[in-house]
Amino acid sequence: MFSIVNASGRQFIFKPNNWYDLNYIKNTNLGDFILLKKILCIKKLNKIQLGKPFLPESQIIGKIIQEVKGNKITVLKTKPKKNYTRVKGHRQLFTRISIQNKLGYE
Repeated sequence: MFSIVNASGRQFIFKPNNWYDLNYIKNTNLGDFILLKKILCIKKLNKIQLGKPFLPESQIIGKIIQEVKGNKITVLKTKPKKNYTRVKGHRQLFTRISIQNKLGYE
């Protein structure tokens, strides 16, 4: 049982009772529920439903469980022969959601 969902500009394979990291979602609190409506495909038992491009009237419920930071990325800028070097770091913010038991039509 899984579904393929377009979220945060990427496509995810969501399975129930698992957690996934999406791009940071502003103005939310821990414990809030979000609805994901851009569902491309749902597979339940031996039945597959495909959307054109999305399935109408279907949604997946996700619960926000944590806000996390990704791995640190070091950005290095240099200008040759000018004695200029600049080092900067960056950590991307993510919102971790947990997929509830039911997938598809609610």
